[in-house]
Amino acid sequence: MTDYQYATNKPGRILINYNTVRTAELKTIYESMVSDRTVQNIDADFAHENEENVHDCIDFLHAIDLLERDGDDRVVSPLNRDVFPDLPFEARVLHHLRQQQSPKDHLTRIHNIALETANRSVTLDVLLPQVKGSLDGYDFSWNETKLRMWRALSTQLGVVSETKTRSVILSPCRRLLYDLLALHEQRKETADLYSALSWIEESFFNVFETTTGSPRVHPAISDVLQNMESEDVLEFQGMSDAKSEVTLPESVHTQTSRSVSVYDLEPMPDSPAYQYPLAQFEQVITQ
Repeated sequence: MTDYQYATNKPGRILINYNTVRTAELKTIYESMVSDRTVQNIDADFAHENEENVHDCIDFLHAIDLLERDGDDRVVSPLNRDVFPDLPFEARVLHHLRQQQSPKDHLTRIHNIALETANRSVTLDVLLPQVKGSLDGYDFSWNETKLRMWRALSTQLGVVSETKTRSVILSPCRRLLYDLLALHEQRKETADLYSALSWIEESFFNVFETTTGSPRVHPAISDVLQNMESEDVLEFQGMSDAKSEVTLPESVHTQTSRSVSVYDLEPMPDSPAYQYPLAQFEQVITQ
């Protein structure tokens, strides 16, 4: 994998203030970047009456190192195209958010705070004081508007989901975990579950409730893994000579926690449950 590169001359606007940016627009603009393009050319393709949101999308992609801009701000170029090139756009965005350095690391840190308890869901009014208490070192004030931006972006990326009551389910979509487990096995040539989950936590998003003693997977993440297991997409095994094990907490499928060491992936089902949220939405529209 090519080394990660940070873009130069990034916009000064903080990521969480891009309230109107949506993943579908980011993805469409990014996927149009088969080579260098001028901002004027991108405007011609995507800005019908209002160029502002297109420029916000370009700025956001620039701020998270998916695009680079030339000195006079006219030409936009793809950046880090060879970093996890086989992953879908959604997973790559999560990786890029994970790479951001303070003070641009706030989006991924909100997710970390949300997973600090064993709760499988959280409401913004509960999350807000937790964020204020833990992430008070930024040069801006936290409010629900900022958390709504995080919720919208995270939902569209598939790392959380939103219920009709507006609470946030902290479970990622099955497709996201499938893609990351498959890539880890391919890259590392191992199906060691602890190694895979540690790599996901380091490079994409938090997955552990605790890493002290026997590492314990957060219930919201474990629920998805065990759902995939019940659907015969994922198989776990415990090995007596394993160097590392992880604990999967009790769920609707198992009434007690258990320790597992390795995983085995079966072919991914062709079903909406194994698609990213944007693909699920597109499928509904076309039916």
